[in-house]
Amino acid sequence: MSKKNKKKRFNKQLQKEQQKARRQELIYKLKPLMLTFVIWFALKSILFIPAVASIIAPAFVSFTTYSAYWFGRLLFIPIQMPAMPFLTVNDFSMRVIMECTAYNFYLFVVILTIFSRWSLKQKFINLGIFLGTVFVFNNLRFITMGYVGSFRPDLFHTVHDYVWNILFGFLVFGVWIWREEKGFAMRQTENA
Repeated sequence: MSKKNKKKRFNKQLQKEQQKARRQELIYKLKPLMLTFVIWFALKSILFIPAVASIIAPAFVSFTTYSAYWFGRLLFIPIQMPAMPFLTVNDFSMRVIMECTAYNFYLFVVILTIFSRWSLKQKFINLGIFLGTVFVFNNLRFITMGYVGSFRPDLFHTVHDYVWNILFGFLVFGVWIWREEKGFAMRQTENA
């Protein structure tokens, strides 16, 4: 075998090993996210059991209705709460149901925080960031949906069901990447 062929085979083998190492590193980094999806799906399935839902749903709906109301009031938004679980923004009435509470995103970020490779201190800090972000954005969702409903009621369900869920998904993923990179940088400085 010529030197040229040996070098080619060596380079090819080296590339395969590097690809394998990159794949393993990617799986290692995404493992908390993958575990979170599995546990999240299982817990969401449990929450859909009628006996469990009848206990959990009223608490989430009440919390969300009051928090959206007071959040809007703090921002001087024309929001009213005529009765539980109804909100009116800009003369557009909305009924708050379990799916409006962002419970699935709260649940997801709690599980993600548990499985992420952060120190205990960073877990508490990041959980606070996650929960605060979901809380603020969910309250902003009610306010914007009131305005969407008052100006374009035909778009209300599309924006609520698709646009906001996609935004929440990107938001949670973006915050996780940001905090993961920050945690990685902190681990690098500690090890140096």
